[in-house]
Amino acid sequence: MHTTNNHTGIQQVVEQLFVAPIEQPEILPTVLPLIIGAVAIELYFGKHPEENLGWNSSVGNAIIWTATGFSLLITSTLTGQERQAVYGLILMGGIVGYMNFYHRWPPSVAYLISSSGVVYSLAYSLVVVIKTNLIIGQTVLEAVLIFVVAINMLFKLMKGFETPSKESQVFTELK
Repeated sequence: MHTTNNHTGIQQVVEQLFVAPIEQPEILPTVLPLIIGAVAIELYFGKHPEENLGWNSSVGNAIIWTATGFSLLITSTLTGQERQAVYGLILMGGIVGYMNFYHRWPPSVAYLISSSGVVYSLAYSLVVVIKTNLIIGQTVLEAVLIFVVAINMLFKLMKGFETPSKESQVFTELK
């Protein structure tokens, strides 16, 4: 089990976020669905660039936060701070899901907050932090922010390498 204190650098925590499933395979049942889901969705949108995240997908993505939070509550022994973080994830999923379900904010806000890159990388980060016993503090929070940005940049790069489908090419030609 890895822990962090004030002397552990952000870089080490970011590295831990990336390698946790390899170093601690017992977390795979929790993080593997998040990894597979995120990669599949990002590849899909790379293959079909004419399609965009819609309200229904935004609601579904918000539910990922709630489901991940409940999974952590059921499968983990949580400290007080970890329990607060998990409740925060569940609450965030509930609020974002509600706002998306009833179209309570502009689509651009909903689609950004509920994008698969944001949803899956935040859920994954919380799972790794809790399952690897990282101590939640400023260093870990900054590392998670860097990780989420890096993952989303990686997803953008992946989409760029994906060959658009034939339907997408026809759609683009018709525009």
